Amino acid sequence: MMVTPYDLLIYAHTVLFVYWLGGDLGVYLTAKYVANRNLPLDERFRFMNVLMQCDMGPRTALIGLIPLGFQMAWMIGASPIGGASLAAIWVISLIWLAANWWMFFNEQHPLTPKLRGIDIYIRYVVIAGMGGLGVWSLATDKPSADNWLAAKMFLFAGAVSLGVYLRGEIKNWIIGFGMVRAGGEDVEKGNDIIEQALGRSKVAALVLWTLVAVIAFLGKVKPF
Repeated sequence: MMVTPYDLLIYAHTVLFVYWLGGDLGVYLTAKYVANRNLPLDERFRFMNVLMQCDMGPRTALIGLIPLGFQMAWMIGASPIGGASLAAIWVISLIWLAANWWMFFNEQHPLTPKLRGIDIYIRYVVIAGMGGLGVWSLATDKPSADNWLAAKMFLFAGAVSLGVYLRGEIKNWIIGFGMVRAGGEDVEKGNDIIEQALGRSKVAALVLWTLVAVIAFLGKVKPF
């Protein structure tokens, strides 16, 4: 049996989905220890470090699935986006992915906050672009007449939106930890902020997993 380039893309696509869901599960399970006020603060920070490492799986998968998805859709004739436009998607995605890994290894670098701002901006562009393409294709059959692909793009925009929301909750964790570390009267308030953020994050994570599962179903089964 001959292995085609499309077979290799399917394999890469599957691996990225596994790392997305598996990494998110690691984040989900680790978060409860981050919020556990009965643990020593240093121990909670160690769990926070593990959480951020686990989160690189979903971050990598989310970015990598964009060019892979467009490439596969073009190869089967489900999307007209090819040529220079497809090449640009690949280049931008790879630069974006490299920037995310650079930020991970250079947390204290003065350039990191600026890159984080650019990263969030790119995610908003992806949300608008993928959501818009999905809705437009469902309504007009252009640029894609395949409704399964249009629905997949729209739901992917929703998944990216939830990812942006969860990053906002992580900021609340950082604020809470700052208050706990400072000590004094703000310790309990800081712990409350962390626990409340965790509760909201759990709900968002469950919705995200559902969206990812539906996206995978649409891509594999192509029901309509």
